[in-house]
Amino acid sequence: SFITAVFLYMGYFHHQFVLKTLVAEERKVASNIYKQTFKHITEKYELIANNLLLNQQITDAIEDQDRSRLLELTEPVYKELLRDNPYLTIMHFHTKDTRSFLRLHKPEKFGDDLSSIRHMINNVNRLKTKQIGIEVGRYGISYRIALPVFNKDGKHLGAFEFGVDIDYIFDFFNSNYDFKSILLLKKEIFDIIFENNKNLAYKSFSNKYYLINPNSNPLYDHLPVSIISEDHSLVTYEHTDNLVFTVTELESISNENIGKVVFVKNLNFYTDQISIVKSITIGSALSLLLFSFYYLRKTFKHYILLIEHYQHVLEIKNRTLSKLANIDHLTKISNRKAINALLKKEIKKASRYSRPLSLIMFDIDNFKKINDTYGHNVGDKVLRNISKIVSSSIRETDYFGRWGGEEFIIIVPETSAEDAVVLAEKLRERIASADFAEAQHVTCSLGVSTFNDGQKAEELVHNTDIALYEAKSTGKNKVLVYCIA
Repeated sequence: SFITAVFLYMGYFHHQFVLKTLVAEERKVASNIYKQTFKHITEKYELIANNLLLNQQITDAIEDQDRSRLLELTEPVYKELLRDNPYLTIMHFHTKDTRSFLRLHKPEKFGDDLSSIRHMINNVNRLKTKQIGIEVGRYGISYRIALPVFNKDGKHLGAFEFGVDIDYIFDFFNSNYDFKSILLLKKEIFDIIFENNKNLAYKSFSNKYYLINPNSNPLYDHLPVSIISEDHSLVTYEHTDNLVFTVTELESISNENIGKVVFVKNLNFYTDQISIVKSITIGSALSLLLFSFYYLRKTFKHYILLIEHYQHVLEIKNRTLSKLANIDHLTKISNRKAINALLKKEIKKASRYSRPLSLIMFDIDNFKKINDTYGHNVGDKVLRNISKIVSSSIRETDYFGRWGGEEFIIIVPETSAEDAVVLAEKLRERIASADFAEAQHVTCSLGVSTFNDGQKAEELVHNTDIALYEAKSTGKNKVLVYCIA
């Protein structure tokens, strides 16, 4: 009996330890997914917005106050984006004094003064920089990406924004991950939205919060109010055990607390194992104390294997998230952050061992013309195809990444300037001779620079960029080497 009591206590203690570890890791994974989702949305719509604002016809229409022409140019884009994502509720051009110029989602309504309610657009027009964040409006809560609009001479014309309904975030989670997300909205915020959204389903959750879409899951009727203040809760409903925890406080761009994002994770995979373990432990202890030690050792071994397995799964998830953070989503090569870190690492190595190191920077000639003539989908195909050509033409020891837009960098360790020029010429010829389907003939200009002891990464990139600029300004489709004046 004493042995049984000791092992049961140890089992309970170990159970609490495993549960605490599990809660911490699940919260970490959920938080990373949450941040990566917002990052993905931001990168996607900021890229689309930048491409739109590079279109000279669009900025000319804004500068000429020609709404009809602007609608004609942008309505097909809006419809295509809406087909891709029905949660895109806002595509909006504003004047520089924060008046509505063109709502693609409501083109018939324009000219109204929004300066008293659209603080994000006020900031874009005042600071002339992009603003990103959650904003509460009369028609709902949207995650917005707003950018300043300039003409070809750099004159500020106004602001442009995309707005994605916050429900997109929650539906994205619920359909793509093994979490269920819940929105608890502050009552004073809900009252603003409900005036124009009378069909919005809700129920009172506490004296401060409403639960949004409470009928989407029967479990929501059993959620304890304590989840607002506690670290986590375990909720059992219809033979399912669920872990409930808050991932983040939801804040608007003006730092106003809007509500909470709560996640639910089914824990049956864990609690089922615990139930089996408990049954085996108690049955073994009551039937034969002689064999209790054997069974309990097996039980604890199972616990350890369970933890190790769970940690292994989490490591895989974390590695996947880390890889996503370092890969350019369009071309599947290293992004600027990753290639910059690799360049600094190779500079240290070249400096320490006095080994040669070269850098090649290139961009696509007349890429804006390709986008304007054939569309951004064809432009994206060109970027992907060039990335494939280069990736198949360099060594395994070389590093290739997208520096930004149509600009790329290749780090070539153990390579002199002369050999780097040979490689650059080979890449130039392969790209120039490749078939790019709709875009037909595509060429690139390339700059080459070699590392000198004592140089920093920024200096090496700057020198290479100078060579690239010279190549483009002296005729394009050529390779030039940076020379010290």
